[in-house]
Order: sequence, then structure tokens, then C-alpha cells
Amino acid sequence: MATYNKETFKRLFQSKFNLSKWQMLLQDYFHADKVRVRAEALDEDAEDRKGYFLGSMTTQDNYELGFFYYEMEDGSVLRRKVGLRNLIRPYLGYGFDAALAVFNDGTNWRLSLICDLKEDATNTKRFTYVFGDEKAFYKTPILRFESLRTKANEFLEIKKAFSVEALSDDFFDAYRKQYAEFVKFITGKEYVKKGNKWVEQETGEPDAQYFSSFKEDDKLVRDYIKKMMGRIVFLYFLQSKGWLAGNLHYMHDLFYDASDEVKEDFLDKVLEPMFFGLLNTKPEDRSSAPLVNGVGVKYIPNADEIPYLNGGLFQQEKIDEVDSVFPAGMFQSLFDFFDSYNFTIDENDPNDAEVGVDPEMLGKIFENLLEDNKDKGAFYTPKEIVRYMCQESLTAYLQTGIDDAEVKEHIANFVKTNDVEELGGASSELAMSIDRKLIDVKICDPAIGSGAFPMGLLRELYACRKSIEIFEEDNAADIKRHIIQNNIYGVDIEKGAVDIARLRFWLALIIDEKEPMPLPNLDFKIMQGNSLLESYKGVDLDVTSKKLKTGKDTKKTRGVLSLGFEETDVQKTIQDLVKSYFSITDHTLRAQRRQQIDKYVKDYIKVCAEGNHEVQDAVDELEIPNDQFFLWHTYFADVFEKGGFDIVIGNPPYVNVEGISVEDKKIYKDTFTCFEKRADLFSLFLEMALTKLASASAVVTYIIPSIIHSNLSYKKLRNLFLDNKWLSEVCYTGGKVFHAPTVDTTILRFCKRGNKKIILKNAVEFENQKVSSVPSDYFSLFQNLISISDQKTNDLMGKLFNHDFPRLDENFSVFQGIVTGNNPAFIFDSESDALSNGIDKELLHPLCHGRDIERYAVRSRERRILYLNNSVNIETYPNTETWLAAFKDALSKRREAKNGAIQWYSLQWPRVKRELDLKEKILVQNTRNEALKTRICAVLDDKSVYGSQGVNFIIPNDVHASLRYLLGILDSTLINYLFATRFLNLAIKAEYLKQLRIPIPSAVILKQLESLVSKVLELKKVNIEADTTSLEYQIDFLVYHLYGLTYDEVLIVDPETPISREEYEAYKEE
Repeated sequence: MATYNKETFKRLFQSKFNLSKWQMLLQDYFHADKVRVRAEALDEDAEDRKGYFLGSMTTQDNYELGFFYYEMEDGSVLRRKVGLRNLIRPYLGYGFDAALAVFNDGTNWRLSLICDLKEDATNTKRFTYVFGDEKAFYKTPILRFESLRTKANEFLEIKKAFSVEALSDDFFDAYRKQYAEFVKFITGKEYVKKGNKWVEQETGEPDAQYFSSFKEDDKLVRDYIKKMMGRIVFLYFLQSKGWLAGNLHYMHDLFYDASDEVKEDFLDKVLEPMFFGLLNTKPEDRSSAPLVNGVGVKYIPNADEIPYLNGGLFQQEKIDEVDSVFPAGMFQSLFDFFDSYNFTIDENDPNDAEVGVDPEMLGKIFENLLEDNKDKGAFYTPKEIVRYMCQESLTAYLQTGIDDAEVKEHIANFVKTNDVEELGGASSELAMSIDRKLIDVKICDPAIGSGAFPMGLLRELYACRKSIEIFEEDNAADIKRHIIQNNIYGVDIEKGAVDIARLRFWLALIIDEKEPMPLPNLDFKIMQGNSLLESYKGVDLDVTSKKLKTGKDTKKTRGVLSLGFEETDVQKTIQDLVKSYFSITDHTLRAQRRQQIDKYVKDYIKVCAEGNHEVQDAVDELEIPNDQFFLWHTYFADVFEKGGFDIVIGNPPYVNVEGISVEDKKIYKDTFTCFEKRADLFSLFLEMALTKLASASAVVTYIIPSIIHSNLSYKKLRNLFLDNKWLSEVCYTGGKVFHAPTVDTTILRFCKRGNKKIILKNAVEFENQKVSSVPSDYFSLFQNLISISDQKTNDLMGKLFNHDFPRLDENFSVFQGIVTGNNPAFIFDSESDALSNGIDKELLHPLCHGRDIERYAVRSRERRILYLNNSVNIETYPNTETWLAAFKDALSKRREAKNGAIQWYSLQWPRVKRELDLKEKILVQNTRNEALKTRICAVLDDKSVYGSQGVNFIIPNDVHASLRYLLGILDSTLINYLFATRFLNLAIKAEYLKQLRIPIPSAVILKQLESLVSKVLELKKVNIEADTTSLEYQIDFLVYHLYGLTYDEVLIVDPETPISREEYEAYKEE
């Protein structure tokens, strides 16, 4: 029996495939018990391959694993990826749970694990390693297979050995460490994880000389290192394509073959000359171009075989002029790290993944590496979610204008399978119509991040067009160029995101090129800017768009149109220049065209700012584009001339408005009708997409926090899209989508043409979605609160929101407790504490915080509040005034004190004292963890207790309104269920309580409920831990009947209720 260790696996993977050695490995290492002595030829009629069945095994965890081997035509293993997993499908009759297959072309061989055969034969998943390169390191598969030493007969462990996600995490962690070392060398600082946050700390000494070159700007250093490493990573992808002098190990040799002297200055002497002197310079211009860093390309072997790429990634920028030299050991560590991974240039399909570093991982690196991304609310979206959103959006767009349900289904199947027969064949009228839509579609992600969604749609558009147009593989890159130039648009406020997104699109083109070709310029396709603002320092910059919409020629638009653009408007002039810029490969012409565009844009801004000399003067020094605003109707004028984008898609930032500057907050408030001071920026992105970017028939798809379903801060936004019947699908994904943020998410899809129904998907288990639908006006029954429910639950909710019952606020007043504006000044732990500080006793009142309130009980009334409002003359209480004097400066700075609404010594929001003094009122805990089983905690107060802002008060509007009756309903299991499933917020807001529908009871029921509630209250007064379960079940029993629930609906609310069906259904009101 052969011995298998790291060295054995290294020799195996570096060698050409040997069938007998592989069969031996299956038997000796995987302990396969049913390996054939002679491979069984598969009955296939194919000239380009021969297939064999090698046997099978039953794993220790009871999976059936089949073994297959295919001899392929020469060179097809590296070139061919799509379709290999489909070769296994005809043999599913063997009843395998998975298959381990080798595809060998005589030079390279793919080892693939093909899973999920039984569950869904149309959606098998393939995970692959590519072997056969004698110089490759194969670190990942060697370590993975070596770790299987004692577990090679367990399927789940074998599957882990092929895990792309695990490799992605490993690569990112190591990449972060490499990045941190380069940053620390210059700044002496690095980001250290403390809890869930990354905190910058000094962990070494900065290099004084080089740090001063960066003006001691930490962020500038970080951006510089990110750019440098991004360029090097790009070269590893080019290397895997064979475009670096035909050497698949060029980068390794480039460093290791250099002299020690050159290694010590590797960036200046080798990398930058390669970046700027070769990759960014045409071969015919290289001999006459200035020497980069004074050395040129003399240290770069086979320099004439390094391609010219254009595009801008390797264009020398101002930041590249900064002086910096890194120790040779740092570059050696970096190249050793990159060398140990397999770089595959094709972005992995979720169902067909090569175990290696692909361009999509660059997106993950960006989304996670930027230490301030959490502040920007940017998070990496998993590829399964991206693919789902892209396919659903494209399907909805292609179905626009089609009413036939069967045709719609065929279109949906076509997008998923790319089977053109779903459309009636490639020459059918439907296929031609779909192809025209694919060619014409305009797609935008206004917070593009690393480009996940536009990249996903690039793949979908390409696959759909390929199946209809049936073009040759040689034309693939041209088709992708056309898609990028004509269909894809993106904006992001973060320049680093824009750089990575462009890089991914360039790589998407390179994969299909047979020979190196200059890359397109994406400067005006994927752009930096603040998507939310089309204004600068208060100056509106989309005045020409307003002319387009209204037909009116204002003074400003006349000024814009008279800038000397030869009888055409500014947007068309700029757009023509932008279109030509895409394909320019001449450096001089490109620079001239860029200056021309920037000048026109600045002139346009100056005319918009007519009369505002401050802005006009600032424009000349303004970098265009920038992170302060974005000129949607100028740069993308061709889109808006036709009404807007057809698909707007993305994962907008989850940043609270309170975290942005006061100036931006004011601008956003003036710009967006749905702006709320406690909302997140994603709501502004959604309003912008629906009302500004999307055409009248567009599809908008966003993944955003699920708080949009019910949070009050998004009520206006919900009203906007629900009242207009724009919402077409709600796909609730729960809290497991993102690794970093602890946030529940939902995917909302909108169709601006209007919808007759809304599809509801519970996708917490994403592969096993529960689907239902409701009429488009359904949520109006619940004040436009959105939820994901089946029909039975919907019927139950209809009873809870029965409009025959009065709203709670028709008979009761509801308000939040006192806001002090400075708790230490006004709140004391006890009366003795307050008195010892000289507070006048008559100004003190008992106080409850929200945390003091339990169901039917108050845990503590010991606290005291110093109650002061405008009616109190503080000078009559000199001792209290003395106490407050220490806080006067802070109290005087409160907004209400500054604007004169309150005296400096008053509580910020003191509420109405006579209402606080009422003998009886209900107190409801205002802040309650939404994960807790008990969501509502309410109690009857009969001690005239005051409450802080963590408490809601409910008081009767007339003497006939029963507080005990209402308390029984509030603390019931039914209302608790409502808040646990509909009002999914940390806060139990007064606004939510007001919306509750309260049944009008008969005198008998009223008396019964009041009696039961009184008994519970009395028992809790004596002992807060008293067991009142039996009484509370009786209350629940009556409340269920008050709302008219069936027994089956009671079981939805409380599956473990002790109430029996017989008892419940036998009830008759006495």
C-alpha cells in the first residue's frame, strides 16, 4: 500500500494523469470498496472524448460516491469548462449522491467533485482543481488532501476539501496580513480586530522618510498599497492566461531571478517600469518613451513579450510619483503567498467553481479589506444572492409588456437554462424580440462596490445572447465589449471600489481573448461619485434634465446650451465625447479627450452656478469626477433621453443618516421626499432608483435591511411604492446573508409598470423558498406594513387589523415618556440620593425606565426625576439651581434651549404634567430586543409614576375607556405574536401602539377580562415572581375569541397552547 503525504500529493498533482495510480489512490486512500479492476467504457458517441466508469464507494456517512474518468481532446481541459459536469448526468441511474470525475487531455487534468445529483439533477454543482503543471505549487489541494488522511471515506470531509468558500476565506485572511505589513512598514500602524471592530493601532515605528513623502496621510498610504497589490494580482491573472511572455510562472521568476540589489528596490526598478513602461505603453512607443524611474525595462526579462493593455489600470497617477522603497523580504513574502494559490481568470459560477482565486474574490477582498467600509455600509454580497437577483431582474425586464402567463414562464426558464427552445428556437419571433431587448437594455448599480451585480448581469446577458445569436467563441470578447459599452453603468463614492469593479470587467474580457488586446477605457462607464447628489454647494446640476422633462427653457438652461457646442445641447456633446473615449488606445488622444470632457463638465457647472461666484471660482480646482456629487444627466445623458434605466440593481449602503454631516443631511432632506432623520441611506438610494433613475417600465431590485418592512422611519417610502403598486416581490432572506453585519435582509423587486399581485418568498433557507402571493393592495389593510406569510397567517392578520374595530388611539392617548436631554442632571437612583444633592423634594417624582417594566408588574419605583418645565421659576429653588449650575453649559446647548422653546434648566421634552400625574395609566416598555420571545411588556400604574423615554404612556380619553381591559389585550399572547411577526423593531413605538385595533367587548366579556387582569395585578404586587400562568391563559382564551380566531389560527399564534380544540370551540358567551 502506497504512503500518501504532502510530497506524494505534490508529485501526483504536478504529473500528467496516470489512471492506474489514480485507481490505487481511490482504493488505498479513499478506502473505496467497489473500484473496478478494469475501467468500464461508457456508451457515448462523441469524437472529442471517451468516458469510463471506474467504480464507486459507500462512504462512512452513508453517501454513494461514483468515480468517472474522461479522456478529452488535447488542450480542452484548460479551455473548456462549461458543460463538463453535464457529462455525468446521463449516468444518474446509478443512484449516486455525488461523483468524483477526472477530465484528462494528456497535458492537464481536472479533478471535479460533482454534488447534489439526487436533489436536483438540473442544478448539479461542480467543484474543480486543475492539475498537471510540473512547476505549480498546488498548496491548497495538497493541504486539503493531506488533511483527509483519516477522513477520506467521509463524504462531507471530501466536500470540504473542494470548498471554494474556505479557500476564499483563507486567501483573504492571508491577503489582509500581507497588505497590513506593507502599510505598517510606512506608517507604523495596522488595523487590529477588537471585538467586531477593526481599530487602527501603532504597532511599530513608521519609516520617517517615506511616511513624510505621503505627507503622513495614513489613508493615502493605504490607498497606495491597495492599488499596488491590485496591480500585482492582476498580473497573476494575466500570467494564468499565458500573456506574460508565455510563462505561467513569470511573476515568480521575475522576482527570484533578479539580483539582490534589484530585489532591494523591486518596486522602482522592476514593477513600476513594468506597469507604466510596458503594460501602459504601446510597443511602438516604448523605445521613445521616457525611462520610468530612470531605469526603464532593463531588469524585466522578455520585455518585448509583455502586452500593452490600455484601460487605465497601469496608467501612472499622481500617487505613483511618491517615493517609497520596500525591503526585498516583503516582496518575497508577497510573491510566495501568491505563488501558492491557483489563479483562475474565469469568475466562478455558484454551480461550477474551480478551486482557485478568481476575479470575484477581488470583490470580496475590497468589500472586506476597506477598514471604513462598515462606516460606509458596504458589504460583500454572496454570489448565490447576486445570481438570483440578476436572473430575477432580467426575467422581469424581458417579461415587460407580455401578459400571456405561459410565455412569461418560458422566458423565465430561458433565463435560467439558456435553452433557446423555450422561446421556440433561435429564429422565432419571440427569440428575436428577446434578443433586441437584451441588446438595448440599460442597467445601473448606483452603489456598485466591487461590481458584483453588473458583473452578474454581464454573464446573464452574454449567456442569453449567445444561445440566441449562436456566435462563435472567437466573437465572445466582442460581445462582452458591446455589453459593457452599451448596457452597463455604475457609480460608487469610493474610488477603490471603482478601481476593483473596472478590473473585474477587464478580466471578463481577457478570458475570451486569444491574444492580448488593448482594454477599453471604463472611466465613463464605472465612475466615482456621490450617487445621491446631483448638486454642488447647493447648486442644482441637473437643470437640463428638468428641461427635458418639462420642455421649458429656463435662463440657466439657455446659458448651458450656449457654451459653444455648435447647436447641440451639453449632454449630447459630452456623451459623444464619452462614447468615443471608450475605445481610444492612443495615449495622447485619450488624455486630450479626457481634458476636453472635464473642461465641458466644468463649464456646465459654472453656468448652472450663474451668479454664485464662490462655486464658479471653486470649480477650476475641482477634481472631476469626485466623491461630492454625480452628474447623472450629463454623463449618462443617452440613458435619460430614453426615459431612464431599464434595470436598477444593487446592495446600497446601510448607513444611518445620523452618521453623516449636518450639511449633507440638510441637502438630503431637501432632495428626498421620504427622508427621515433616523433612516438609513439605503432608503434614499431606493427612492432615487424608483423616482429618478428608473424608466416608467423599469425593474428595480435591491437587497436591503428588512426593517423597511415595518419600521416607522420608512413609512413614507412604503407608502410611495405600495400606493403606486410598484412592489412586485418580497424575498425575505433573514440574517444569514452577510458574514459581517448582524442585519436581517430582504430582497425587494419593483416593476414600475404596476403590478396586480405581490409575490412573497420566505427564503431564510435560500435553497428551499416558501412562496405565496397577495393582491397588490393587500398591505393597505395593515397600514402598509409588509410581512411574509402564508394565506392562513394572512387571514389571521386580517382579523387583527379588522377595520370594524376602532384604533387604539380613538379612545386612548399614547405618547413617549420624558426626554431629559441630560440624564445625570435630572435622574437620581433614589430619593435620598437626590435630597443629599440639595434637590427640593417637591420637584421630585418616582421614575421608571423601560427596563423596570415587566408584564403586569413594575420591578422598581426607587428612581426619582427632577421635574422642571417652563412653568417652573428656577430662582425660587436656589438649592436645585445650584445643583444644575454644573450642567448649565451642556443644558444650554440643547437644540430646544438654543431656539428658545425651553428654559435652560427645563427637561428637553417634559410632556404634559397633568397626564403624568394621572392616578391610573398604562406603561409600556418602549425598547425591547426583537429576538426576545416576549415582545410586549405593559403594566397598570396606580402610583403616579413618571417614565423616561424608554417608556410609552397610554391614558384614557374618557371615563368609559377601560385600562384593565386594554392591558389584558396588550399583554396577551395574540398581541405579543403581532409584535413578534409584524413590528420587527427594537423599539415598541407609540405609533405602532396607536395602530392597534381594539375589539368592542360585550359587557360580560369586559367584566370577565377586567376581573382576570385585576387578579393578575394583585398577585404581582405581592410577589413579582408569582405564577399567573393559569389566569393569563384565561385572558388569552377571551382575547382569541374577541378577535374571532378559529382554533387553527390559535395554533398559529401559539402551537403549544394548553387550550384544547374542544374547549375552545365549545365556548359560548354567557
